[in-house]
Amino acid sequence: MTKYKVAEHKTIRAMERDFLFLAAEKAIFEMDRPTRDLLGRWSEAGERTREEVTAWLVDLPEAERAELFEGLLQRRAIVPANGAAPHGPYVNASEAKVPLKTLILHVTEACNLRCTYCYQAEAGEREASGGKQAMSREVAQQAVDFLLEHSGPLEDLVIVFFGGEPLLNFEVIRFVVDLATEKAREAGKRVSFALTTNGTVLTDEIARFLDEKHIGVTVSMDGVQEVHDRYRRFPDGSPSYEIILPKVKALLERPHSRPVVARVTVAEQAGRVREILRHLIGLGFLEAGFAPVTTGHPEFQLDEAAMDQLLEEFKGLAAEFVEAAKEGRFLGFSNVIDLLVSFHQGEVMNYPCGAGLGLFSVDPEGRLYLCQRFTGQADFRMGDIFEGFDRERLARFRLEAEISNKQECKECWARTICTGGCYHEACVREGSHLKPNLHYCAWIRKWGEVGLQAYCEIAAERPEFLDMLSMSRGYPPQTDGQVEEKGGSSNEEE
Repeated sequence: MTKYKVAEHKTIRAMERDFLFLAAEKAIFEMDRPTRDLLGRWSEAGERTREEVTAWLVDLPEAERAELFEGLLQRRAIVPANGAAPHGPYVNASEAKVPLKTLILHVTEACNLRCTYCYQAEAGEREASGGKQAMSREVAQQAVDFLLEHSGPLEDLVIVFFGGEPLLNFEVIRFVVDLATEKAREAGKRVSFALTTNGTVLTDEIARFLDEKHIGVTVSMDGVQEVHDRYRRFPDGSPSYEIILPKVKALLERPHSRPVVARVTVAEQAGRVREILRHLIGLGFLEAGFAPVTTGHPEFQLDEAAMDQLLEEFKGLAAEFVEAAKEGRFLGFSNVIDLLVSFHQGEVMNYPCGAGLGLFSVDPEGRLYLCQRFTGQADFRMGDIFEGFDRERLARFRLEAEISNKQECKECWARTICTGGCYHEACVREGSHLKPNLHYCAWIRKWGEVGLQAYCEIAAERPEFLDMLSMSRGYPPQTDGQVEEKGGSSNEEE
C-alpha cells in the first residue's frame, strides 16, 4: 500500500493568513484551515497511507476529504514516500539547442578608473589580444549577425554594452544600436539594449543618445562620497565621486524612456546600505542593487560580522518595501524586487543564470565566453562569433554545471532560490565554477526566509503589486497571481 509524505516546505504566517512554500516546486499557495491543520499534523507524523490521512479529516464530508487529498497530491504538496525527490520541471540543457537571447559586448577592455576591488584586476592571465583593446565595427557587425543567426524562434533579443568602460568606445556603441535595430526589424525581431557605465565620461550627447535609443543604463556607484571614493579612484589615486556626480545628475534629470539604476559593490560599510539606498534614490535613480564584492583578497572580503550587518540592512529595507507596497508606493531596492519576482514567477531552474545557455559575452576580438565576468579567461572560452560555438566544451559545461551535480544543494530547501549561486563567485571563493557558493549558503537561506515573508505579506493585501513588479522585469501579468487557495502555483504545467 502506497505511503505518502509532506513535500519539503516552509510555512509562513502573514497578515493572519497561512501560506506554504514548496521548496522543490518553488511554489507558494495560501492554505485554508483544514489544509494547514492536516499538513501540520502530517509533518510530525511522517509517512502515512491515503486512508490514514483522510481518516484524520473527521470535520469534513467524505467527498471533501478526497478532494483535499487529491488537490495536495496534484500540486505535489504531498509525494509518494518511496519516490524520487521532486525537483521541478528541469530541462536537460546539455542536450537541448538553446536559442541565443543575450550577447554582452565588451566594446573595450580599457577603463579610466582603477577600482582596487575590481574582479578584472585579479582575473589572472588573460588571452592575448594582440594589443587591440577596443572592438572594431567589423567585429561588432559580426556579433550582431551571430546573435540574429543563433536566436532561433526568439523575437526579443538583448545586447548589453560592457567593458572596461564601454563609453570609451561610444562610436561602436552607436554603430551597433543602429545596425542591430535595422537588422532585427528585417528579421521580424526586436532588440533592446543595456549599458553598464562608471559615469565618468557621460556627456549631454551621450545622455541624449541613450534616451532616444531607449537604452537601459546601470551606473556603478557605491553611494555616499566617502564610501564611493574608498575604492573607486582614477589611476593617479584621485577620487571619482565629484567627477561622476554632476554627470550622473544631468543624466538623471533628463526624461527617461527606460529607468536608470545604480549598482553598488559592498566592500565595506555593510551597515550603511539603507543610507546608501536613500542617497542614490535621492539623486534620482529608480532603483539600486547591492552585491558583496567578489574577490579572493581578504582586504576586501566581507567577513561574517559584516555579512550579518548586511543581512540586517536588507531585512530593514525589505520591511520598508512591504510597508510601501501595502500603500501602493514603490521603493527601488533591487535585491528584494528580484527575489519577489522570482517567487512570483515560480520558475524552477537547474542553472543559476543564463550564462552558457542563452547568454554569452564577446571580447573585442570576437571570442565567446560564459559571461562578462569570465571574459578573457581561456578556460571559459566557448568558441567565437566567426567559427561558432565550441559545442563539445559547451555541452560539457551544461552537463557539469547542472544543479543535480551539486551534492550540497540536494538537501537544501533554498536550492530553487539560488540554484547554487554565481559561477564566478564560486570560482573565486570556492576554487571552481562548478561548486556551490558554500560561503553564502546560510546567508542565502536567511535572506530567502525574509523574501518569503515579504512576498506573503504583499500577496495577502496587495497581490496586484506583485504583478506590477513582474511586469517591471519584463514578465506578463499573472491573472490570479502565484498564490492560490488550497492549491499550488498558477505557473505549474497541468
